[in-house]
Amino acid sequence: MIDKMVQARRRGTNGLARALTAGAALGVLAHAGAALAQTAPADNGQLEEIVVTATKTGATALQKTAIAISAFSSNELERSRIATVKDLVQFTPNLAVAQNNVFAQIYIRGIGSNNVFNGSDPSSTVQVDGVYIARPFSQFGSFLDVERVEVLRGPQGTLYGRNSVGGTINVISRAPTDTLSAKAEVVGGNYGLFSEQAYVSGPIIADKLLFSLSESYSRHDPYRKNIVATGNDIDDQNQGSARAQLLWRVADGVTATTRADYASADFHPMGYAKLLKPLNAVTDTILGDYGKVALSGRGTGVMRNSGLAEDISIDLPNGMKLKSLTAARQNVTKTFTDTDSTNLNTTYSLTSERQRQFSEELNLSGRVGILDYVTGLYYFREKVSTYSVIQQLAAGTYTGIFPVSHVEAKAAYAQGTFHFSDRLTGTLGMRYSEEEKIFNGNVGAYRQATNLPVSKAPTVYVGVGRYHAFTPKFGLDYRFTDDIFGYVSATRGFKSGGFNQTSTTVFAQNGFAPEKLWAYEAGVKTTWLDRRLRLNLTAFHYDYKDLQVQNFITPGVTDISNAATAKVDGLEFEAVARPTRALTLNGNLALLDAKYDKYPGASGTGGVVIDASGNRLNAAPKLSGNLSAQYDWTLANSGVISLRGEGFWQAREYFVASNDPAQSQKGYGLVNASLAYDLPDGRTQVSLWGKNLLDEEYVTATATISPVVSGRPGEPRTIGVRLGWKM
Repeated sequence: MIDKMVQARRRGTNGLARALTAGAALGVLAHAGAALAQTAPADNGQLEEIVVTATKTGATALQKTAIAISAFSSNELERSRIATVKDLVQFTPNLAVAQNNVFAQIYIRGIGSNNVFNGSDPSSTVQVDGVYIARPFSQFGSFLDVERVEVLRGPQGTLYGRNSVGGTINVISRAPTDTLSAKAEVVGGNYGLFSEQAYVSGPIIADKLLFSLSESYSRHDPYRKNIVATGNDIDDQNQGSARAQLLWRVADGVTATTRADYASADFHPMGYAKLLKPLNAVTDTILGDYGKVALSGRGTGVMRNSGLAEDISIDLPNGMKLKSLTAARQNVTKTFTDTDSTNLNTTYSLTSERQRQFSEELNLSGRVGILDYVTGLYYFREKVSTYSVIQQLAAGTYTGIFPVSHVEAKAAYAQGTFHFSDRLTGTLGMRYSEEEKIFNGNVGAYRQATNLPVSKAPTVYVGVGRYHAFTPKFGLDYRFTDDIFGYVSATRGFKSGGFNQTSTTVFAQNGFAPEKLWAYEAGVKTTWLDRRLRLNLTAFHYDYKDLQVQNFITPGVTDISNAATAKVDGLEFEAVARPTRALTLNGNLALLDAKYDKYPGASGTGGVVIDASGNRLNAAPKLSGNLSAQYDWTLANSGVISLRGEGFWQAREYFVASNDPAQSQKGYGLVNASLAYDLPDGRTQVSLWGKNLLDEEYVTATATISPVVSGRPGEPRTIGVRLGWKM
C-alpha cells in the first residue's frame, strides 16, 4: 500500500500540495479548537526535567546520568522540524552526518566511517527501540511516531556493543495509550513540498490490549536543476512509511509489545553530482551554483525497509526485571547514477544491496543492596548481497562487483552501579564480543559486448574474519549538591574488521583490522537559579588505534586501510535558560582537536601514498555551535504565539585523510526560524517555518570518482506552512 501511495503521489502532487497548503491555512483561521503541538512553558517558569533510558535500567534523569547525552522530545523534534538523523546535526555537539549515495556516514566527536559498502560497518550506530540498524542505507528512516531521540556521545561498548565505537543514536517510539488519542499534521512549502503524518492510539480491550497506528508521506520536487536535459532534475523526495504497535498486558507484571514497520521511497538521487572544480565549457558555466548540475543522464533510486520486533518485559521477585527483544529486518536499495557527474556520457553506476538481519537480546536488571545491575546476552546474524556495475562507456567495459557477506555476532555483558553513599556512585561494566564475518568477494572488469573478462579472470575469493573484544567501562560520579552532578569515566570501544569489496589484490582475503578506542571523559551537569538555568560541561580524550579509513581512487575502486593511531581531545558546553516564563534560550559550543597521530601509508588523490600524520580526522571541525531562542506570548483567552530562531555554525571540515583543501568545506552558518499560533482550546496549531533562510551553499561530503572533485550539497532554503491537530 505504501509503495502504491509513493508511486501515485509522485504523479501530479504539486498542485495537490498547493491546494492542501492553502486549505490548511484557511481552515486553521476558521477553526475554533486547538492543541499546543509544543508543550507550553510550565507555570512556575522552571525548566522541565528530561528523562532518558540510555542506561538500560529504566528511566533516569538526564542531569543525573553519567553519560554525555543530547535528548530531544517529540515536541522538540516537531518544533525544529527534525525529521531524520541528518537534522540532528544542527542541535547536537560534535555530530556530523554525511551521505554517500543513499548510505549514511555518521560521525560523533570525529569518530565515524565513510566505509558504507558490503564488507564494512558503521562506527557510530543507530538503534530503534533497542534494535540495531546494521546497514547505513537504512539509518535515514523518518522519525515516525517517536517519543524521544537520544544521542549518546562517546563509545558505548559495554551496553550497546557492536560497532558503537563513536556513539549511538537511540530512537524511542511513543508507547500505545490507555485512552483514545490521535494526532495529525499537513505541511506544504516551496519546491512543491507536501508532507503529512497521522497517528492514532488507544485500547482494544481496556487495560489489557492497546494499539497504535501511524503513517507518513513526504515529497518535494528536485533541489538541483539539470541544465543538460530539461526534466532530468535530481535530488527530490518521494517516500512513505507506516508503523503499528500492539501492547498486550499478559498478566500482572508481564507485557508484550509487537512492533511492525515498513518504509518505501522512489527518488532521483543526488550522489556526488555537483562538480567543485573547472572541467569544460558546459560544466564551468554553473561552477559555484549549487542549485544546478550538468549531467548526461538522470539517476533513479528505490528503497524498501521493513521490520518486525517482539519486546517482552517480565517483573520478577525482589524487584528484578527480565526483558527479551527479538527482531528481524529486511532492507533493499537500488540506485542508478551518472557517476562521472558531467555532461559527458562516460560513466554510470548501478548499485543494489539486499540485507536480512536477525537479533535477540536478553537482559536482567535489578538491585541487590547497594548495587544496581544489568546483565545480558546478545546475538546478531545478517546476510548482505551486493550487485554493483560501473559502466565505462567510452572503453566499452564495466566493473562488476558482486560480494555476499555473512555475519554472526555474539556477546555477553554486565554493568553494575554501586551506591557507596547518598552522593558517591561507582560503575563497573564489561562486555565480551565474538564475531565471524565470511566475505565472498567477486570483482572484475568485463567487456560490455560479450560480458567476458577484459584481460584476466575476476578476483574471486572467500575471506574469513574472526574478531573478539573485551570492552570494559569504569566510572565514578558524585552529587555535590542536589543541582550539581559530576562524573569521570574510562570506556573502551570496538568496531569489527572487514573486507574491501573492490579490492583485486592477492591480499583481498585478509581484509582490514578492527578499530579500538579508549575514551576518557569528565563531565559536570549543573542546574541554577531555581531550575531556570542548566549548564553542562564535558571534556574528553580518546586514544584511537587502527581506525578504518576509506578513500576514493577511481569509479568503482576504493581503498580501505587502517590508520596507525589517532588522538582526539574535546570540550562540549551546553546551556539552557529560562530568563522569563516566556523566553527559552538553548545553546551549545563544541571544541574538537581530532588528528591522525601516525598514518604514514594514507591514500592521497589518485591513490598516491602520502603521510597523513598530524592531519585532521574526517568530519571533525575544530569549532561548532548552536544557539536558539523561543518567545511565547500567551494571549488572554486567545491562545499562544511562539516565535523561534535557530543558528548553527561550524569551522572547516575535511572529508579525506590527506586534508586536501579541494575536498573540504570551509566554515559556514545556517539560520532557521518559525512563527506558530496555538489556538486557545488546545487542539490546533498553525505555523510558518523556514530552514537555511540565508540560502547558504555548502557540501556535506566530497569524492574523486568524477574527472574532478565533486560533492554533495546541503539542502537549500526551504519555507512552508504547517497545520497540526491532536485529540
